[in-house]
Amino acid sequence: MTAQLPSPAPPLNAALRAERLATIGDQVFDIVVVGGGVTGTAIARDSAMRGLKTLLVEKGDLAVGTSSSSSKLAHGGLRYLEQGQLSLVYESVTERHRLRQLAPHLVRPIPFIFPVYERKPRPLWMVNLGLWIYDGMAMFRSYKLHTRHNARSTAQLEPALRTEGLDGCVKYYDCMTDDARLTLENALSAHLSGATVLTYAEVRAFQMRRARVNGVELVDSLTGTSHTVTARSVINATGPWTDRTLGLRGNRSRVLRPTKGVHVVLSRERLPVNHAVVLPNGVDRRVVFAVPWGNRVMLGTTDTDFQGDFDDVHTTAEDVDYLLELTNAFMPDCKLRPEDVLGAYAGLRPLVSEEGDPSKVSREHSIHEDEDGLITVAGGKLTTHRLMAAETLSLVARHFKKEGVRIGGCHTGTAPLPGGTGIAFRGSQLVTTGVRLPVGFETDAEEHLGHDVVEHLQESYGKSWVELASRAGESAELGKRIIPDLPYLWAEVDHAVEHELTMTLRDFMRRRTQIEIRDFDQAVEVAPRVCERMALLLGWSTSEARQQLASFQEQAQEHMAWREEAGTATIREG
Repeated sequence: MTAQLPSPAPPLNAALRAERLATIGDQVFDIVVVGGGVTGTAIARDSAMRGLKTLLVEKGDLAVGTSSSSSKLAHGGLRYLEQGQLSLVYESVTERHRLRQLAPHLVRPIPFIFPVYERKPRPLWMVNLGLWIYDGMAMFRSYKLHTRHNARSTAQLEPALRTEGLDGCVKYYDCMTDDARLTLENALSAHLSGATVLTYAEVRAFQMRRARVNGVELVDSLTGTSHTVTARSVINATGPWTDRTLGLRGNRSRVLRPTKGVHVVLSRERLPVNHAVVLPNGVDRRVVFAVPWGNRVMLGTTDTDFQGDFDDVHTTAEDVDYLLELTNAFMPDCKLRPEDVLGAYAGLRPLVSEEGDPSKVSREHSIHEDEDGLITVAGGKLTTHRLMAAETLSLVARHFKKEGVRIGGCHTGTAPLPGGTGIAFRGSQLVTTGVRLPVGFETDAEEHLGHDVVEHLQESYGKSWVELASRAGESAELGKRIIPDLPYLWAEVDHAVEHELTMTLRDFMRRRTQIEIRDFDQAVEVAPRVCERMALLLGWSTSEARQQLASFQEQAQEHMAWREEAGTATIREG
């Protein structure tokens, strides 16, 4: 017999979601993963790649919580090294290197500057020594090894830095990523490997059989319909909502200690940094990063305990004050004020519960199986998501083995994410293998779309960037920018709806792209036009479109409501 190749997976979109949702109650899954953040999607990917019948359910959009609200760094964590968390640093730098191989478009090296003033927080020689340890733990596989610079050289590298009391700096390399799209690509990979991926499907209860969890009861948040799903194993990967998910069984134990992290976005003209700059606060020992982000700069993060509603996490004027005040202390000539902030976002870190300063709480993860069989993954960081997934599946494999079922090994460490297939970056240049480019397309794309647009498409979509660029080239309208000074194209709206399970206006504005946080005012202004395009593609009625727009505007306004308080806030300069 001639072996038949598996049929290609259908596009992951609203139509497929509806089709899959209608039949899930008729199936028995090996694994149900609750939570569509980076950890949950990575678990679903690993599970599906091992041949398990897998269902991933998320009550909102993919990456709707922590996984779209991080510092967008894949890094080892220098401050964890200072805190003596050597195993965490080793895991992180190892996974950072692996992610560069699996998703070179999404995980890219960028240079960092760590300035030292008056031997604080440590003498320059000690910071330099710490970086040698950092490079060594990475097996010297960093993009480039760190270098030490005196005060004069530091001022040339970063002219905006205060020179008074400057001892020098250490320049080293870590990686930046697009956290939401990294999560999305894990979900796409899970889908391509056979998993069922359902967003806007909220788990309301667990199914029990003989005192064991054997499924979930969920509600389609978009239609209100209920569904019961049977599974051999259920995994709780709900990040900050872990305790709430455990509470569905009546369990009131506290596993997590969530802390809030806030970032603000400014114009690079107002905060002219050439590198990612480390801003250590000598008072509370926190570390803030000023990270170049195209023609913007991302500034964050705060780190404070959070006790409120996990679905209602917002930036406050106090948060903005803290970030701008610290930045002004290092770069006094910038004289940053609240009105310079173009966008802001806040999220929760799902830290494993322990006492002490929130900025010193361990970022280690924990995986445990309760007596009723529910597996819970808690804590961890963005950089180590793949490793956390592999460890979770190892636990599942041991559980299945007791039942006489053996599952395959882990392949996620060598299999690229969908956009990372056949591409690599050499410096800042994208190199493709097995990706057919039209003759002359490489130069024509930049000529017609702009260098920043091509760079954005390559770094966001990897091997699929040609498809996006070709679509933009076929239509004058689709080839236009959504906002004049940002690189996002109208063609991305169509692609997001047709291939990336984009169900709401905010899914696109906040996570498939980051228009909302890069420039809030322009995002609100263009939202009606984006909504109109999505309504056409998704078949929304007039009333549905109006509701989508109103919901987006309300949520966006809530996240920038701090500006109303900022009028009375005092920014202390220098």
